[in-house]
Amino acid sequence: MSSHTNDVTGLGMAFGTLEEGRSWVGRRSEPKQAWFPIDRSMILYYCSLVEDANPRYWEGDECPPGLLMTLGMNPQWAPAHLHREDGLFALNVPLPGHHIINASTTTELERRPRVGDHVWIVEEIVSLSDEKTTRLGTGVFITSLTTYTDQHGENIARNTNVLFRYDTAQ
Repeated sequence: MSSHTNDVTGLGMAFGTLEEGRSWVGRRSEPKQAWFPIDRSMILYYCSLVEDANPRYWEGDECPPGLLMTLGMNPQWAPAHLHREDGLFALNVPLPGHHIINASTTTELERRPRVGDHVWIVEEIVSLSDEKTTRLGTGVFITSLTTYTDQHGENIARNTNVLFRYDTAQ
């Protein structure tokens, strides 16, 4: 029996068995629109956070591809009437494990994100590994594919991300 509401992590994680988690392979999220359209201040703020000094971002009109991943995250706070329960889709996979760490990410650009793009996001669970034991603990690797499109339905990018969800040795 799974416990989908017993999240003591504060990350909105669902809990269940490895078999329950495997049933999510191939499942897609509903399309969701990013909270904010891409604008110049967002690009500069992102670059300052990740310490990216690329002049094409600071002085030009290009947008760093890494910014796309942040668009799927909810803001730290929103008024109650705007609040959404649609954080990282991979955290909804019912699995054991109270910790997560990002293992890898690869972004394939169709075109560079642009100022003015209001991005739509669809996430898909691609695979779950067999249970693995690492230096961090025992858990599974969750591979997800996120597709980013603009307000016109034009593809911007695809991001393949791998999370390790685990419990530490007791």
